[in-house]
Amino acid sequence: MADPFSVVAGTAGLADVCIRLTKFLKHAKDEFRAVDQELEDLFEEIESLRSTNELVKQSYTQGSVALVDSDHQQIINTHWRATQNTLASCWRVTEQIEELLKDVANAGSGKHVKLDQLRRWLKQQSKEEILSALRERLKAHQIALQLSLSAVSIIYSRTTQQTSLRSYSDLSKSVQNLGSDLESKISSLENIINVSTERSLKLAIESAQKVVPLAFLNNHFFTPQTVSSIFTGRERELELLKQHLTSPPSSNPLETQKRFVIYGLAGSGKTQFCSKFASDNRQSYWGVFWINASSKEHVEQSFSTISTIGKVAANQAAVKSWLSSLGPQQPWLLIIDNADGDDLLVEECFPDSNVGTILITTRNPLLKTLGTVRPRYFEFHGLKENNSIELLLNAADETLPWIEPSINCARTIAKAMGYLPLALMHAGKAILARLCTLETYLDFFEKSWARIRQTKEPEVATSVSDTNATIYSSYELIHQSISAKKTRASEDALDLLKIFSFLDRQSIKLEIFSRAASNPKLEAMEGMRKENERKAYRQSRPRHTWTQVARDIVIRAVSLLNQLGHRPVLPKFLSETPGPAPFDELRLREAFNVLFQMSLVSTSTGVADCYSMHAAVHLWARHRPEMTLAEQAIWCQTTATILSRAILLPPLNDTEGDEIFRRDLLPHVRHVQQIERAIQNRFAKNRESRRKLFPIPQPSMNSDRLVQLVKFSLIYAQGHQLEEAEKLQSFVAHFAVRYLGMYNVRTIGIIRLLSWTYWQLVRVNEAVELQKRALDACVQVLGRENPETLQIMDSYGSCLWLQGRVPEARRVHTSAVEGLAKTLGDDHTQTLKAMGGLGRAVGKDFDFTEAIGIQSRAFTSLKNKLGASHSATLEAMDNLAMAHFDRAAYRQGQPGDLDHALELESEVFAMRRESFGREHYHTLWSGLNLARIRAIRGEIDEALSTFLPGHAVVRRDLGETHFIYLFGELHHGRILMCAGRYEEAEQVLLKVVDSHKENNGRHPDRLLAMFSLIKCRNVLGKEDQTTGLLEELTESTKALFGADHAAVRYLLEERTLSKDTSDVLNESER
Repeated sequence: MADPFSVVAGTAGLADVCIRLTKFLKHAKDEFRAVDQELEDLFEEIESLRSTNELVKQSYTQGSVALVDSDHQQIINTHWRATQNTLASCWRVTEQIEELLKDVANAGSGKHVKLDQLRRWLKQQSKEEILSALRERLKAHQIALQLSLSAVSIIYSRTTQQTSLRSYSDLSKSVQNLGSDLESKISSLENIINVSTERSLKLAIESAQKVVPLAFLNNHFFTPQTVSSIFTGRERELELLKQHLTSPPSSNPLETQKRFVIYGLAGSGKTQFCSKFASDNRQSYWGVFWINASSKEHVEQSFSTISTIGKVAANQAAVKSWLSSLGPQQPWLLIIDNADGDDLLVEECFPDSNVGTILITTRNPLLKTLGTVRPRYFEFHGLKENNSIELLLNAADETLPWIEPSINCARTIAKAMGYLPLALMHAGKAILARLCTLETYLDFFEKSWARIRQTKEPEVATSVSDTNATIYSSYELIHQSISAKKTRASEDALDLLKIFSFLDRQSIKLEIFSRAASNPKLEAMEGMRKENERKAYRQSRPRHTWTQVARDIVIRAVSLLNQLGHRPVLPKFLSETPGPAPFDELRLREAFNVLFQMSLVSTSTGVADCYSMHAAVHLWARHRPEMTLAEQAIWCQTTATILSRAILLPPLNDTEGDEIFRRDLLPHVRHVQQIERAIQNRFAKNRESRRKLFPIPQPSMNSDRLVQLVKFSLIYAQGHQLEEAEKLQSFVAHFAVRYLGMYNVRTIGIIRLLSWTYWQLVRVNEAVELQKRALDACVQVLGRENPETLQIMDSYGSCLWLQGRVPEARRVHTSAVEGLAKTLGDDHTQTLKAMGGLGRAVGKDFDFTEAIGIQSRAFTSLKNKLGASHSATLEAMDNLAMAHFDRAAYRQGQPGDLDHALELESEVFAMRRESFGREHYHTLWSGLNLARIRAIRGEIDEALSTFLPGHAVVRRDLGETHFIYLFGELHHGRILMCAGRYEEAEQVLLKVVDSHKENNGRHPDRLLAMFSLIKCRNVLGKEDQTTGLLEELTESTKALFGADHAAVRYLLEERTLSKDTSDVLNESER
């Protein structure tokens, strides 16, 4: 907090001058028979100031012992510093008033100081104007002190909320009232005085404005839809739901999670109702989130999106765990929308706790039993008749007051629509678009219905249902209205409507189209840059054989012929943009606006320029009567092309914004590919049934198509759909090898990408083999000294290191670093990053001091070039910390090694946790390393409290057989050894030894586990069980490093495995 002496002294000084001045004014009142009203008012103002000053003092004293969370502590410190300045200014103004009045009082004869004399002296001495100005300043500073009180009340109310059992909504209303009062005082102060001339007042306003957001307790608000401005009906249900779901939390530990089901027909307004409830009760919940439960894939994507808020792993289990951990002090509402499948999928979405509130929308009557709060569910059909009439007339924008004929027409239409809100909304929009009138709407509706009645649902062999046709008829009328306008915006809108129908219906961002317009130019520039870079190193390229030259000529000729006449199918708003001209975003927005005005799309909450589409609109737009199968194929290909163009391949997509954008593309990529497969299957079925002579249309396998598949594979990989990513990459890789050959830069690129995917799928040997093939090919194509070759060499070295082939990894890394230093310079970022891999290999090769030198130089240089918080700098800092640790752990350390390691790794862990969240793999890695350092220092409790939560996350996400989890288990056992818990450590380490035996018996992780297991058994007096292990360990170490290697000598030292050698280093060894 602020300096207590300054705040207390400020209130004491102000109180002193107020007391003196009030005594003077009171004496004036007692002395004279008549008292000037101005002095009377001034007396009241000073008394009020005294009271405010006393409240500030009390507030500060009470606040100094209150527990304020760290997020708010900085705000309150800034606030009290501003209050100090206000008190000082207030003190000065009050003293000036005191001096002025005493000066005037003493200006007369001193015998008779009556009211008329005092007024006369004020006027004569021209003091009245000065006094008036001082009083205005005093008033402003008093408001500033009241700002202080209001701000403090808000902060401490938030603190109270965390421990109170009062309803969150009640506390929220109380704090909101304080916030409104604070905003009012800020406005008053800004109107009274020019803050630019009063620094203390300016600081008071700035500090108070920082507190205002704290008055509004909802931090996160994401709902399936924005609430319609003409939402109508369901008032009773909304009020009942509010009573049941926002009641005060109970202290009963057996209280169940609050769940409620909204069940009903399609188009009955279930999702709108839940969004309306969330909007009305927004301040009752710290966070409002939603899950698209229409499929398992959509559920996974929804949880992945929420994971970025909680900064946890992008999977369902992690997000559910995070929600459960929030507790009653951060109440949340989760809307599970479109849960029309089985109850098991829905129940898997429930966090495992008794906190939180869940709303479920469904058409499946079996899910009604999932409600836990009486009456457990609402069943929705149509609206009441009067609500239906009101909604329709509002949607049609009928002039008020509504006349009886209009009401009667609306009543007839509402009945025909089954009183369904969705159908009524679109009927109103058709009337608003002047396609028809209230009187003629049903005639248009019947004609449209007749057309639809003749069509079939594409997925099934049954007629369109009456319910769907009622809704679809309205859509057809709206479509006709847009088409009839014949404007550029209307034509673009209809193209957008078709594209939207092949995307996933949620989270359709305008950014997709703007990136699709601009990215090809970026890719062309990157292609030119790479080509120029390759030309610069052409001299180092090896001579090609005549066979290779001939093959290159054939490949180029085939590629050229393949591209002749090929032009990607794109909508006009993308294809009509001239090459060098910027993308016309205004044109796109105008098209979006046409669809929005007709309620065919709606805006999404929480994200700017993001749209969604109702499920019925989404299906109708793709299967309209005029949308033939061939046309579906064309628009599906168009949509896939747009998505592909919106995605950049590395290294052009390396920012956090690109990562978020790619994450949000997964449902769109998945949907367009599902539709493409369905279309191809229908073509195949039609040919088979009708015995057509023409072949099945297939997407042309040109270079654009191959690049598209690669880009889509990146989306799947980032979304943890690794099997799907591997299928696409394997297809492209096999195609590239077959038609382009292995010695082609494009083939090398896809082979490297596939290798990385194999690593993530724990297909380690295949991954390393592909890296080796890519490196060999790159040496042949580009030459050994080319930067691309050297970067692949660096990656291959890292693969060897992870595989445990340390000496080989060191040789490869050495070649890579020396080559990069020669080609790019020893201070180039790529060279410095490669030094990190070399340093790791050198350290594992037992040259610890050399490793520290390499890592120290890399870290220092990267910090100077990229900054202390850059991800590459943090990785280098982590490498340096563990280089110091290794030297100390193997008892070759120098004074300060462990202290230096602890300092570095603590900083890395803190910065990664702040940047990425506590469950990001970078954070988990540095947490493990920090625990290892603390354990060997004897700080066991700190080590386990850091390690165990992260280790549980790895087990949850990867399983107990994954090599990353086994690596954690290895060091879990070693931490237990440092704690003296050798029996537990023995069991953990034995499991690691056995788990690695089948895959790679000589992997360094297994050898270290064997080493630690032998030490455990020696301490436990089980020397008879170590002979075979020691022989295997010695032979394996010799086979890996060589018979005369430092690792072998260390192993054979008598003290190394002795039960008398402590696993915790003493002060001198650190």
